[in-house]
Amino acid sequence: MPFESTSLPPWVQSFALIRDRTLVRDESGRLHSLADDGSNYEITCNWPAADSLPALLADPGLSAHQGQTRLTFLGAPNEAVGRELASQGWSLSDRRVLLVALANDVEQVVALPETATLFEAPMNDYDVVEIADFDSPAGRGRIRFAEGFALLGDPSITATWNVEQFRAAILANLAAAAARQGLPLLFMVTSADTAAGTRAERAAGWSNATQLTTFTTA
Repeated sequence: MPFESTSLPPWVQSFALIRDRTLVRDESGRLHSLADDGSNYEITCNWPAADSLPALLADPGLSAHQGQTRLTFLGAPNEAVGRELASQGWSLSDRRVLLVALANDVEQVVALPETATLFEAPMNDYDVVEIADFDSPAGRGRIRFAEGFALLGDPSITATWNVEQFRAAILANLAAAAARQGLPLLFMVTSADTAAGTRAERAAGWSNATQLTTFTTA
């Protein structure tokens, strides 16, 4: 079933799919998704006005779900809305940021140690890049190709050595894959590392674009 959003940018859907989420519905600027194991239900939307919050919290998708529910808001935080959510039992659980880059502006070749090997594998909703070092898993990244852009998953590094080299190699491989597909624009969601909700430590070519703030409740 196609999902056409009237106001959310297209990377939002890709961000749900690259995290193994099922799209439930996308309407009125709200993307509803469910974890593949059913453990949590999430609505992603722009920050609501304070007087619109009750209607959002009353959404049947949230009220009917038996597990954890999540709200992820895009853009600069609305402090009044955040305080109201806290008063109703919602907890601030994650602060992330969308990074953007031109594929030609980021590194696309990074050498690996002689003991490491990189593998690529296509999946249903995204492609996977994995690094093994001494035949043990060392890191993993994902990429989803879309119309005019590619969304990269923030690499997960399991090794405790060569961490930055493995991370850089995965990002370079993903960027090169997007370039081969003729996709000039790259997006990636990663954790914020400043009090302002942006990312200061980032590779060359990447810029802060949009904040993502997540609240959860059981």
